[in-house]
Amino acid sequence: MAKEEKVSLEGTVTDTLPDGQYMVEVEGGHQILGYTSGKMRRFNIRVLVGDRVTIETSPYDLNRGRIVWLHRLPPPDDAGGKRRGGGNRPRRRR
Repeated sequence: MAKEEKVSLEGTVTDTLPDGQYMVEVEGGHQILGYTSGKMRRFNIRVLVGDRVTIETSPYDLNRGRIVWLHRLPPPDDAGGKRRGGGNRPRRRR
């Protein structure tokens, strides 16, 4: 028996739930329960409400899926052009 291919969809995170689960709204207005994939969980990739994500679902159950990619949004224009912060570590002198 051949292995079934996953269905990849893009959507927007609308709600966060416990244990790394999220409600994702895909094109067409459908809501899918998504959970973070193993690599995203391992490397602490944070997913927030409003993020664009790619979610893979099984062709048999389209109501649940695995979030496999987080699409980063460009920084806002009013960011000032410089990165701030960096902790309380002193600067290195030359």
